Amino acid sequence: MRKLYRAFKGFFHFITDFWQNRYIFWQLVKRDFQSRYLGSYLGLPWAFLRPLMNILVIWFAFTYGLRTGRIQDGTPFILWFVAAEIPWTFISESIGSATGCIGEYRFLIKNITFRPSIIPFIKIVTAFFIHFFFIGFIMVMAIAYGYKPSIYWLQIFYYIFATVMLLAGIAWLTSSIRVFVKDVGQIVGVVLQTMFWVTPIIWPYTKLEGNYTLIAKLNPFFYITEGYRETFIYKVWFFEHYNLTALFWAITFFVFAFGAFVFKKLKPHFADVL
Repeated sequence: MRKLYRAFKGFFHFITDFWQNRYIFWQLVKRDFQSRYLGSYLGLPWAFLRPLMNILVIWFAFTYGLRTGRIQDGTPFILWFVAAEIPWTFISESIGSATGCIGEYRFLIKNITFRPSIIPFIKIVTAFFIHFFFIGFIMVMAIAYGYKPSIYWLQIFYYIFATVMLLAGIAWLTSSIRVFVKDVGQIVGVVLQTMFWVTPIIWPYTKLEGNYTLIAKLNPFFYITEGYRETFIYKVWFFEHYNLTALFWAITFFVFAFGAFVFKKLKPHFADVL
């Protein structure tokens, strides 16, 4: 009971520190966004061109190479694919960039007024700005294919919240370990590439049978990517899959708590290594 109380107390302090440092945080987000997207010749369009090119390449390969214009339920493949690819891009971009963020912001580690656990959120929020644009992209594409706006679209806020909670735990875990083990950055890259193919993004999970279906649903990224599809295409509320929702949040709370625990334990040693 005492450990649970300390956990809630620590989370409350994190929220209050986040609020107290909100001005600095948003300035760092602005700086990160400018350095990533406004420091090149092409500038901001790079943030959109890479995901769009990835979408176009896979769409062309499956539509004209593999002759997959529609999936089994009649949904246009491009819309079905984009609805899952866009949240995955947000996930992979956030994890990939957050993994090395502690070293990038080493000048904040010795600042006693700034909580280091806020640093990974700089990368998550930066990636979310681009993701916000692509949410609009999904909406426009859905309307173009005859899917009218509905009240189900409002649950996108729920899936965004769920994604950020999962990303927070992963980012705390990978970013803190990366300070001591440099190979973590490479490992994360390989894992993300593998998870893209393991997660049902370009193939329907309905093709799986038996225990393979359960294994696919144990992947928390499946819940998010499939949730985007159900929001914009299939019009299904998240609570209709109460078992899957409970499973996702059990995994997410574990990842969140474990990531926070590891980050807290390693944080005192950051300054010595950096």
